[in-house]
Amino acid sequence: PSGVPAVNQIEVHPYFGNEDVRAADAQAGILTEAWSPIAQGAVLDDPVVTGIADSVGRTPAQVVLRWHVQRGDIVFPKTTHVERMQENFAIFDFELSEDQVAAISALDRGEAGRRGPNPSTFDWIP
Repeated sequence: PSGVPAVNQIEVHPYFGNEDVRAADAQAGILTEAWSPIAQGAVLDDPVVTGIADSVGRTPAQVVLRWHVQRGDIVFPKTTHVERMQENFAIFDFELSEDQVAAISALDRGEAGRRGPNPSTFDWIP
C-alpha cells in the first residue's frame, strides 16, 4: 500500500464546488466523493437548476446528480424514500450540455456556499 487514499469524501455541490481539493485529488489519482451532493436540498429551488431541469424534462435533484457524474464525482445521495432512490438512479439515460454544466458550476459561492463545517477550523471533540 502506498498510503494514498483511493477516495476523498469532501463537501461538493453547486454552491460549493471545492475545486482546489478536487484538482488536488485528481492530480494525486484520488477519486472525489461528494458529501452533501445537493447541499442538503438547498440547490433544488435554484432558478438555474430548475430551469435546466425543465428544459431536459428531469427533476432538479436528477440534474444536480447528473452534473456531479459528468464532472467525475462519486455521489451517494441520502434518502429513505423509495421514490427518491429510484429517481436518483435514473440519471444515466440523459446528459447535460457543456453550457448546462458550466451554468451549474457558475453557482459556486466559495466558502459562503459551504453547508457543513470547514475541516480546517472544525474543533468539535466528542
